Amino acid sequence: MAKQQFQEKLAGILAQSRRNGNVISKEETEKFFEDEGLSKGQMELVFDYLLSQKVLVKGYVKTGGSIHVTGSAETEGKFSEEEQDFLRHYEKELQEMPSGTPVAYYLPRVLALAKKLHDGRVFLGDLVQEGSVGLMMALEKENSSEEEILRTVRELMQMYLENQGEMKTRDQRLADQVNELDVQIKRLTEEMGRKITVEELAEFTGRTEEEVTDILKLAGEEVKEE
Repeated sequence: MAKQQFQEKLAGILAQSRRNGNVISKEETEKFFEDEGLSKGQMELVFDYLLSQKVLVKGYVKTGGSIHVTGSAETEGKFSEEEQDFLRHYEKELQEMPSGTPVAYYLPRVLALAKKLHDGRVFLGDLVQEGSVGLMMALEKENSSEEEILRTVRELMQMYLENQGEMKTRDQRLADQVNELDVQIKRLTEEMGRKITVEELAEFTGRTEEEVTDILKLAGEEVKEE
């Protein structure tokens, strides 16, 4: 199953759970994914994802395990208060997972990779979720080594970070352009004593009329048309 398809399925089961008051049964969830041929370990990832989204999965019971998760002292100063809260809850969930399964073995390693790669561009929980999706995809391949599985997880998390970073850069650049144009509009309007035209603003700022119009739509400004 492709990554995008799996994410769409996750969104679908979450939406179904929301419609049912944040409650869904283990059987309903398994039926929802029955055509995907998921392994037991992969279904555990789905159940754990639903639990992390505050969905009650009736019939799915976590038994005590012996997973070791590093302490939270290393998080001081690196993660926000919200991220530290996420870590406390997530690490507790990992400790409660049954041991002896591929999922139980790899999820703490996914978390460790997320902590290492985290650079503040995205919320830590989102990075962990992306890594869990990567783990799901990697476990579908038979006879993959631990190195190959973790490399797949790392690559997907790095790609996610880069994509989100580019989006934030674009958003910030656009916000700066909107603010700059807003200042110029106010100044020119005061100087001319009237609303300026798109053509005048384009000439003054060195932009095309199309560029100015697009930015103005985002700024919510009105200008006089010729």
